Amino acid sequence: MTETYLSPQELRELTGCAHRTRQRAWLDRNSWPYAIAETGHIRVLRQYWLDRLTGAKSTAPTVHAGTRHNFSAIAA
Repeated sequence: MTETYLSPQELRELTGCAHRTRQRAWLDRNSWPYAIAETGHIRVLRQYWLDRLTGAKSTAPTVHAGTRHNFSAIAA
């Protein structure tokens, strides 16, 4: 079974950085979505990595994914 997230080694290879702070800076600078685990580890979805490196259309959420819309404001 494939892991859901990139391994620490794969993250180092992707970013070219060994330290988490620099890895986060690289990810931010290059617009890669990631999450920070409670342990402080950076989590990059493997599927997003594959999609981005192969040019496939990604299904990564956008910054608007958490937005709630006010549909009651639309007049019928």
